[in-house]
Amino acid sequence: MKLSFLSNKIIMIFISMFFLLASQSTMAFTGIDGKPATIESFIDKDKWTVVEVWSSDCPVCRKHMPSMVKFDGKLKNTQILGITLDGIDQEDGYDNAEEFVMEYGMKFPNLVTNAIEMNIWMQQNTPEGLIGTPTFMIFAPKGKLVAMQAGPVGVDQIERIITSQSKPAAKVVKK
Repeated sequence: MKLSFLSNKIIMIFISMFFLLASQSTMAFTGIDGKPATIESFIDKDKWTVVEVWSSDCPVCRKHMPSMVKFDGKLKNTQILGITLDGIDQEDGYDNAEEFVMEYGMKFPNLVTNAIEMNIWMQQNTPEGLIGTPTFMIFAPKGKLVAMQAGPVGVDQIERIITSQSKPAAKVVKK
């Protein structure tokens, strides 16, 4: 069945409305507690911020998360922010995210969103959109994105990136 010109216009209007509403609901992130939050509020102006985008049903995330938990607090000038994509089904999503956080003993903050919202945020703030989980982003202390990769990243690689780009501490000159 061929669509008429008017039908095509109506479909285009609905599609446009969907994207307009989606763009207005961007940054729809909440804490595990359900309170609204933004990624920007966690990107510290004095510390490096490692962001890991994860999902509770991602086998690679499950394999990798223990090393991130162990890495948390290793570098004094670094913090971790987890972002789970479990927010698609709001009721089960929060439960799944909370169970994952408890299972792995994640002490660092975690936000809940969904793949659509995360993709929109990434398209607006990074060189590319969301590819999948896990995805890693490293932000310098002033908030500049310095590294990004979809797929697992070893904590040793994260540490090398941060230490190689951190300003060396001033040396004490003995007199």
